[in-house]
Amino acid sequence: MKKWLYCPLCKGSLKKQKNCIKCSNCNWHYYHNPLPSVAIFAMNEKGKILLIKRGIEPGKGRWALPSGFIETGETPEQTVIRELKEETGLSGKVEDFLGVHLESTDVYGDVLLLGYKVELRGGKLKADSDTIDVKFFNKDHLPQIPFMSHRAIINQGLKSIDKGLFYIEVLKSKITEATITDTVLFYRGSMGIDSRILETANIKPGEKVQVLNYDNGERLETYVIAEKPNSRRFVLYGPASLKGKAGQRLCILSYAFIPQTQIRDFKPRIVILDKKNRVKKVK
Repeated sequence: MKKWLYCPLCKGSLKKQKNCIKCSNCNWHYYHNPLPSVAIFAMNEKGKILLIKRGIEPGKGRWALPSGFIETGETPEQTVIRELKEETGLSGKVEDFLGVHLESTDVYGDVLLLGYKVELRGGKLKADSDTIDVKFFNKDHLPQIPFMSHRAIINQGLKSIDKGLFYIEVLKSKITEATITDTVLFYRGSMGIDSRILETANIKPGEKVQVLNYDNGERLETYVIAEKPNSRRFVLYGPASLKGKAGQRLCILSYAFIPQTQIRDFKPRIVILDKKNRVKKVK
C-alpha cells in the first residue's frame, strides 16, 4: 500500500482521519480504498473444482481459488482470463458474475474481491505465477480454504450450477428375459417381481416401470410390488394382466433424471435372467 509522508500537491503536512488522510494545508484527501481483485470459480468435466496452492502471502502454502489484482487498464473479465492462465496454465471463458466480497488481509489491507464463474477451454494444468501446486478437488472433499470470500464464491458457484442444470431422462435399471409366472385380473394393477431380483436391479417397490412383452409387442407402464424373495415370480396384476400371459417373456425398464454433466459416468444396472427366472448375468 502507498504510504504518504507529505501532501503530493502542496507538500503540506498530513493528518490521519478515520478512513483517509487529509492535507492540513490544501485539504487534499487520500482514502484507503479496498484493492480490487478477482477470484475464479471453475470446474472440470467431472464436476471437480479448480484450486491453487498459494506461493505467497496471504495464505502461503494454503489452497484457494485462482485470484489476482486488477491491473491498470484491465477490465475484471480480462484479469480473470490472465490470472487463470498465469496461475493454472489453463484458458477459459467468463460465464457469469458470482458476487462481491470484502476480505481483510494483513498484507494488503482490505481487498474487494469480484467472483466469476469460468468455463475451462483447454491448456495444460501446471503451477506457475505465485502458485506452488494446482489441482481439481471433489466438491464434497475440499481442503481447508483460509479466505472467507473464496469459500462464499465457491458456494455461489455451486448454487448457480444447481439452478442451471439440464436434466436428461436415462435408463437406470433393466430386467430382461423375465418369464411371466402368473396373471391376476381382479387387482388394482401393478407388476409383481421377486424382491431379490428387484434389489439386484436397483428397483424399489412402488417405483414406476415400463414393461415390454417380447412375444406380443404389448407395452405398458405401471408400478412395482415386491413378491416373496427367491420366488422367481413375475406377475401381471389388474389391467396389466390383459397384456400378457404365463410363459411369455418380458423386458422391464426403469428410468431416472440426472444432470447432463453426469451422463458420461452414469451406468444403468442390467439384469439378465435365464428361462427359470434365475439371475444369469448382471452388467
